Amino acid sequence: MTHTQSLSARALQPLTHRRVFAVAIPAFLSGITEPLLSLADVVIMGQLETQGLQGGVTAGSEIFVFTLWTLGFLRLSTGGFAAQAFGERDDKKLFAVLWRGLLIAAVGGTVLAILGPLFWGFLNATLGWQPELRPALEEYLSVRIWSAPAVLFSYVCFGWLIGQQRTGLVLLLQAFINLSNIGVTWWLVLSLDMGAAGAALGSVIASYAGLLLGLAILLCLGLGRRVSIQSLEGFWEAKTWIRLFSTNSNFFLRSLAFAISFLVFFKAADWLDQSQGLPGVNADAVAVLWQYLGLIVFGLDAFAVAAEAFSGEAVGAGRRDRLKRASRLVFFWAWIAAAACAALSLTVGYWALPLITKLPDVIDLCRTLMPYVVISGFIMAPTFMYDGLFLGGTRAREMRNSVLVGSLAQLLATFTLLHWLGIHGLWLSLIAMMVGRGLYLYWRYPAFVASVSESPSADTNAKA
Repeated sequence: MTHTQSLSARALQPLTHRRVFAVAIPAFLSGITEPLLSLADVVIMGQLETQGLQGGVTAGSEIFVFTLWTLGFLRLSTGGFAAQAFGERDDKKLFAVLWRGLLIAAVGGTVLAILGPLFWGFLNATLGWQPELRPALEEYLSVRIWSAPAVLFSYVCFGWLIGQQRTGLVLLLQAFINLSNIGVTWWLVLSLDMGAAGAALGSVIASYAGLLLGLAILLCLGLGRRVSIQSLEGFWEAKTWIRLFSTNSNFFLRSLAFAISFLVFFKAADWLDQSQGLPGVNADAVAVLWQYLGLIVFGLDAFAVAAEAFSGEAVGAGRRDRLKRASRLVFFWAWIAAAACAALSLTVGYWALPLITKLPDVIDLCRTLMPYVVISGFIMAPTFMYDGLFLGGTRAREMRNSVLVGSLAQLLATFTLLHWLGIHGLWLSLIAMMVGRGLYLYWRYPAFVASVSESPSADTNAKA
């Protein structure tokens, strides 16, 4: 690419199944490396055959991820605003989105590295994890916190690239980070016998290696060239920052609600173990099946990424016809993806369980609970597509409310079903959250479509 070529020159090409796949397949391959990374950590810990170690490392990893999710608005807002600038074909606005995201990432990463341990100390004391989990959990978090600034940088980088439908570069960066993480963690844990600290240190090393590669990608795309520097002229424009903080505050509340819901889910599994006198069986089974659910999530999320990119492009260009066309395409492929994930879970998923954990009780419980994972995939398919469409339009308020509705449904189901159905009630409460969230977005979707212009303008008349 030359220095004079516009980044947004590729916008508003006709929407086809091929274009959906051009965005979704790299996004899928990129996303699938994330649950594979978590799965690799579980597998590596499982080889040590230490009771509660898998559950402790997984709980620590999820606490870190959920904490970072509270700043996940960096990825969401950057992706949505970048997609709209891409649809408007405005490179200055596109780079302004990037610069603002990088500033917030730098400040947020520093604050989190300082305050994170204090929050986790309070959280761990409040939740009262069973003794089998606490040593690995606390050791993991004390090391993993140092990757926070690099992880937030990657959020901004991913969002900005997705907004331009450059998911191939997202794949390159994500795969580099996660595959490096797996390799380094395997060496630190199994060769150097560093345990939970080794799993965390592997993540830290890989995150900063990814920061260097991400910076190189941004420079190649013109971060230092003239139009990028010109975008700083209106960097501190009050109106833009007010809109950005309004959007990000809603995304923050959405992420926080997710974090609380999932922490309740993991803590409920731990509580079941304590109440039933089991040494981490439910917690370890939830840890294993959470990785399976993650594979489905990231498979569906590939098409949600496509929905986000095409929705933001349509909103930026003022093209309701393109938004409707994008919706039909991504929903079609999301259902197919859900069916494929179900088939894999019921075949390869059952077969692979003894490779993931050596504990017979955990394997038996995972096989019993596998149908809930399959059902979840079909429920998440439409929910994720609506989420992607709303995200591209930066409809943060609706996205926030959907998670609040879903979280309320989950909490009610947890208190109602946990004592009655045990671990089955726990999984049904998670399904209740998915259903509540999806129904709310389905209700709000017609108003979102109606808010986008009906007629194409003279300079954005590409076929839908």
